[in-house]
Amino acid sequence: MELAIDTSTRFASIGLSSQGESVVELTWRSERNHSVELVPNIMRLFKRGRIGVKDLEAIYIATGPGGFSALRVGMSAAKAMAVSLDVPLIAVGTLDIEAQPYLGLGSPVCALVGAGRRRLYIGDFREGAQPVYRVIEHGELATAAQADALFCGEGVPQVTELIRGAFGDDAKIANASLPTRHAGALGALGYMELQDGGIADAFSLEPLYLRSSQVNTANRTWRGRG
Repeated sequence: MELAIDTSTRFASIGLSSQGESVVELTWRSERNHSVELVPNIMRLFKRGRIGVKDLEAIYIATGPGGFSALRVGMSAAKAMAVSLDVPLIAVGTLDIEAQPYLGLGSPVCALVGAGRRRLYIGDFREGAQPVYRVIEHGELATAAQADALFCGEGVPQVTELIRGAFGDDAKIANASLPTRHAGALGALGYMELQDGGIADAFSLEPLYLRSSQVNTANRTWRGRG
């Protein structure tokens, strides 16, 4: 059994999976209480899944972009469990998790997460190409995204009018009902990464924070996965 932990933003999601197939998950809105809520909810998840912590064979963790405190709580818990249980730790970018349900549907995917101060983290996913991750201003969205892209992610509600203004009423916008991320998507991506041997170093892995130095460098790219 594998445990997926995503505390990238105010919406947290944790889940159990078996070889990447979701078994049970728990998603909730947490303003500033990740540190209070995460461990009790993991215990609740174990109870619902009828497993113990020693049954875990891998830990999947969302690495951001996200909020400083939120990401730190999830990352610390994932690292501690991976080290204490001596199981693989797999890092997956938050934009990859946002995009995962929409990949393979025939359109490029543009995943968005708000970065504060009218900025966005954007993940550009195109078939046959490596994803590109950038930081842009709201006003740059029209030139940063493809007209035929499907827009998804927690940042979409902030810029829905901008998307429609730039690409028309026929712009493809995924259902932006919050929360937009679920641990099942992280579990699927994490298992793929595990099969590819993409095991993270629990001692050196660091999250990508919303207000990190990357935000000040427009159009900077980074690896979405640890």
